[in-house]
Amino acid sequence: MSNQFPIVVLHNVSAASRVQEFTNIALGLGYKTVIITNPQGSAAQRGIPTAQKAAYKEKANFMVLENLETVKELFSADEFFVIAPPPYGKEALDDDLVASVEGKKIIIAVGGNDSGLSRMDLDLGRSVQLPVGKIGSIGMATLALAKFKRII
Repeated sequence: MSNQFPIVVLHNVSAASRVQEFTNIALGLGYKTVIITNPQGSAAQRGIPTAQKAAYKEKANFMVLENLETVKELFSADEFFVIAPPPYGKEALDDDLVASVEGKKIIIAVGGNDSGLSRMDLDLGRSVQLPVGKIGSIGMATLALAKFKRII
């Protein structure tokens, strides 16, 4: 996989529409590697094939893996970020943080359900948050991915 970083991950998702939306947002923002971990139900049956097709059309890497630990194991990243809804992130996802990882190999993981990520998931990487209210998983993913691309 050439030019694989930054890698974006949607973890623990059960709705097909969320898989499709996340993939479209990531690809639209210019990310070239999208990973879905722990898809369940319609996300696995209908969301994955549609998202994979979209990634193929954009000449992007797309894969489905078991969990976040597997992502960390397979990819040697300089930083592994997990995006948490407030107040669960330990750091603010701000311009200084984004500038500090410029040019580094990073992985950005977000939760696929509105409850976000579990405490175990948050402990796998550097947990960060944006200062926003309840905007749902796709809203949080959109803002975080745009922030890392320095669009906002």
